[in-house]
Amino acid sequence: MESRESEAHAKSINSTIIDADNTVEEEHQLEDFQMPEWREKARHFLVLSSAGKPIYSRHGNEAQLSMLMSAIQAIISTFTDMSDPVRSMRVGTHTLVFYTNGPLYLLAVSNRNDSDELLRAELQLLHSQIVSILTSAQLTKIFEQRSNFDLRQLLGGTEAIIDQLVDRMETDFTFSLGSLDTLWMRYRLRDRIGKALLASRAKCVLYAMLIADMKLVTLMRPRKHSLHPADLHLLFNMAASKNFLTGEHWTPMCFPKFNDKGFLHVYINYVTPSVALILVSADRDSFTSMAQCRFKITQDLLADDSLQRMEDAASQRALRPSELGIPGLLQLYYRHKTLVQHFGTRFEESVDEQQQRRIINTYQRLRLYMVKSGPNPLRIVYHRTDSDTVLVWQSSAFELYAAIDPSMDVRAMIRKINVVLEWIRNEEDHLFVINAPSY
Repeated sequence: MESRESEAHAKSINSTIIDADNTVEEEHQLEDFQMPEWREKARHFLVLSSAGKPIYSRHGNEAQLSMLMSAIQAIISTFTDMSDPVRSMRVGTHTLVFYTNGPLYLLAVSNRNDSDELLRAELQLLHSQIVSILTSAQLTKIFEQRSNFDLRQLLGGTEAIIDQLVDRMETDFTFSLGSLDTLWMRYRLRDRIGKALLASRAKCVLYAMLIADMKLVTLMRPRKHSLHPADLHLLFNMAASKNFLTGEHWTPMCFPKFNDKGFLHVYINYVTPSVALILVSADRDSFTSMAQCRFKITQDLLADDSLQRMEDAASQRALRPSELGIPGLLQLYYRHKTLVQHFGTRFEESVDEQQQRRIINTYQRLRLYMVKSGPNPLRIVYHRTDSDTVLVWQSSAFELYAAIDPSMDVRAMIRKINVVLEWIRNEEDHLFVINAPSY
């Protein structure tokens, strides 16, 4: 009975996603690579098979991009035959970055001054999202048996999850930081929630966590094992999809950093309007046990109103620097190196969408620059243009990224940054998951 119920829930996810995506599909059918609307997009992400079969495009209908996909396959194959794999090229104002992994070819196109390293990292993350749906072993087997297989048959219904990841990569610094965004909440409440996860754990539950959008509330794990932040990013991105906001969901998922050849099984249920409970098991037939575990956790948290207090914390929007009493800062991120977690503010209202993207892009480029600086990494980078001022500061304990009002002088800026660091030290127990429950 449990097996049939598990499979039914897994199948229901694809049908739900397909229904939700009908509007998007209709919109995509209006575009192809010969139309101005498609060409005017600032960034494109394309995935095809080594045989040139279209698999995914963020913009346009894959079926109408077959000529373009064939051209991309020809370019990659030509350079491969010359024993000189193509990695990137410039065409006018556009940067093209190629990434190949087994039977999949991926291409990113950008006219936003994105670096090759950034676009390649985003392509690797996109590839991981596809692997999370199918596993690398399944991908390899499929294309070994049929090199011209249309992979869209297996990915059908998951486009919204992949689209969401691609869109988030453009505006969310989380993926570049390689750490977990955490929900700011009182330490005692977080600790109380963690104890509820531990007390209600069923034997089949490997990991249990609560998230609000992409922000971690808390996570229970085995004492000797942890999931890689990159795998959790993929999981959180899936759980944050609109298709999972209602009902109970039971789906297989591959965690590429954990084991790219097999599936774990994931239970997702929003226990409040803003907070999702995620349970991970190795047992594909454990849906009923997962549902019972969810019931115990929610009943425990309802007993002292912890569930409502968690919802209150999750529903509050992230603060702006001015709301923290730090005027002059436009936005900031703080990454805790030991915990591999980070905290970020919203942008000030004066920063428009274009400037936000530009600042995030600057953060990404400067972080890559500092990471590549070798055994003696740079500690401070001060970046100033006519429109933006950004400071990046790293120590053995933290990384800090701050966008600053260009009118502020350097001395005032240093004073503001020191105020930020002092505030974070005082709030550390509430900003981060310090003592995650384990068993």
